Amino acid sequence: MEINRIYNEDCLEGIKQIASASIDAIITDPPYFVGMTHNGKKGDYNDLIIMKPFFDSLFCEFARVIKENGKVYIFCDWRTYAFYYPLLLKHINVRNMLVWDKTNGPGSSYAFTHELILFASKGVPCMKGSNIFRLPGFAGGAKKTNGEMVHPTQKPVEVIEKLITDSTQEGDLVLDCFMGSGTTAVASKKLNRNFIGFEIQEKYIAISESRLKQV
Repeated sequence: MEINRIYNEDCLEGIKQIASASIDAIITDPPYFVGMTHNGKKGDYNDLIIMKPFFDSLFCEFARVIKENGKVYIFCDWRTYAFYYPLLLKHINVRNMLVWDKTNGPGSSYAFTHELILFASKGVPCMKGSNIFRLPGFAGGAKKTNGEMVHPTQKPVEVIEKLITDSTQEGDLVLDCFMGSGTTAVASKKLNRNFIGFEIQEKYIAISESRLKQV
């Protein structure tokens, strides 16, 4: 599979084309529902149960494509952690939970000022530093890049750069199965890493390619 490219296809089909033990790090932020519902309502967390076979198969592929010393980072929150954790643990060793302190956030029942990141690996990693880190997040609503709204769950480049720097070397290969607006690709290119990404919505592929041209 060609590297430094974002493929417009379902990630579960795409990842099957990646060679075994070829990926140094997987950094991804799965959508909560992947377009499926259990009761016709948009945005119901009960819909996660419908996606259990999908994520079980995807995490099995994570274990296949990751190198022996490779790292896996999966963004989640207090509602999705309990869903992802046992599925990931079936296939690869979950080592820790990182806490990203965003310093700001929306919410009326206390503000949502942090996100969780499941950290897993095949080998036994030697990671320095705290599992809690502070970097400013976007302030509510759809996030912006160069003044334009691009993706509702976009992460700041600096957050992805931290994870890439912590877990890879220059020339390593990073995979993002839910590339969105291309932040993982942008961070990888800035840090002289290679990347492979999958994104099912064409409009975000175009945004990603535009962002990459500016790096």
